Amino acid sequence: MHLPPLDVAVYPVVTMSHGRHGGRSVRPSSAVSSSSSSSTSSQPRVASPDFSSIQKIIRNVFRSSKITVQQAERLQGRLYQVYLARLADGSSLILKCPPNYTTRSLRHEKHGLETERKTLETLREYTQLPVPQVIKYDSHGGSFGSPFLLMSHVPGRRLSELSSYLSASERNAIDRALGAYVRTLSSLSATQFGMTHRVFAKKGSSSWREAFLALLESVLRDAEDMLVTVPYDSIRYYVGRHSHFLDEVTEPRLVALNVCDPQNVLVDEETKQVTGLIGFTNVIWGDALMSGGITDGSEAFFEGFGECPARTGGVKSRQLIYTTYRATVQIAAQHYRPHLGIDELEARRSLTYALNELAQM
Repeated sequence: MHLPPLDVAVYPVVTMSHGRHGGRSVRPSSAVSSSSSSSTSSQPRVASPDFSSIQKIIRNVFRSSKITVQQAERLQGRLYQVYLARLADGSSLILKCPPNYTTRSLRHEKHGLETERKTLETLREYTQLPVPQVIKYDSHGGSFGSPFLLMSHVPGRRLSELSSYLSASERNAIDRALGAYVRTLSSLSATQFGMTHRVFAKKGSSSWREAFLALLESVLRDAEDMLVTVPYDSIRYYVGRHSHFLDEVTEPRLVALNVCDPQNVLVDEETKQVTGLIGFTNVIWGDALMSGGITDGSEAFFEGFGECPARTGGVKSRQLIYTTYRATVQIAAQHYRPHLGIDELEARRSLTYALNELAQM
């Protein structure tokens, strides 16, 4: 596999600011067992695999008819169809498939499986992070007829399921570990800016300003397609007015936007330690300040990260620009997929706050 030139670098450590940072809001998630008698979708490009399809996929990947899937469990996912396959030998695999044909996707979500595959392979090669191993990625799906990503299973319960049972010290330890993991992620660099599938195809941007404005315009058009009410003119104007601060970012860093989402952090139920990170479909190469966890990181998170970014000058402007982007994505996603449980009012408050702050700077 051809990877973009990557250089592991470390940001200089500065004295950490001990200011207060808001905590994350978490929502419980649950797993839903899939029935072995459920039928596959009539849409071949976005089929929902039944039990026999899952077993066939796994047997084809390993080229063995002796492999037996004892149980296939549908896991809760916000967009993709995710299955936990338990094999007769006691091992487990994760099968990830595109959304079914009734699910609307935003523009930046179109290449999610490809992004996750390339990101995981990069992380397995250049870091020691606890992430799944890619076993097989098939962009066509063969006889299954739909793309799929087959991965190793990382043990642990989602942080979203355990969060309410954690003590303050246990949560601080988890945040500290996440800070260190985000530091490792953002130490990886590439030669171009932009979405992962474009960077790996050497079709990325030479400037972060160009790449980010393209991302923002993409989600604004998503919102326009659904007639979502947001202040389009204000977003474009105030982000454009401060966009020169994006030129301060001269080296593309790996930015995993959802890495600290409680649904993407796996924790050992007994030790309360982080066992794995999952959900790398939303990864770009850009400004490390945009990485998941940094905007609302706790004091313990920044202890693990090694520094707390100064919230002044160009850094503050960039953070407000990224808040504008994230809020707009959340608002648009809520209209595309209302079942996500996104707090749209909170997203709109964040958007209003960011635009007001940008207007006063």
